[in-house]
Amino acid sequence: MFKRIISLLLLITATIAIDNRFFEKEHIIVSPVTTRSGVAGEIIAFYENEYQRYAIDLLTERGQLEQWSCLYTLWVRESNWRPKALNRSSGAYGIAQFMPYTWKQVGFKRTDDGFMQVEAGLAYIDRKYGGNICKALGSNLSRGWY
Repeated sequence: MFKRIISLLLLITATIAIDNRFFEKEHIIVSPVTTRSGVAGEIIAFYENEYQRYAIDLLTERGQLEQWSCLYTLWVRESNWRPKALNRSSGAYGIAQFMPYTWKQVGFKRTDDGFMQVEAGLAYIDRKYGGNICKALGSNLSRGWY
């Protein structure tokens, strides 16, 4: 019985520690939101840097904020949201890890500007995945690229 109580206390303590780290991030609450199926609620989008906040603003304007978790995960996997991230073996660069020819395909020049990279990344997802960010993430998870 004593071991169960100690285990439970450790679990509660770990949960509180995780929750505190989670809520130290900045956040935006968008409310109310109604889905196509009529379900109403709030979307809470957490961000850690100004590029993520900008992406949230763009997704909100596009009516796609529900896909924020997919975009966040995709670009964490690609570059950890670093605008100067460079893959030396492939030449992929930036937040969205564009190959040199990809910049031209979406009508952007390679730039160190993280805000422009967010715009270019979303334009690429629009072009290749019809704007479905979660589909782009699925491709990344299955193939290692998108």
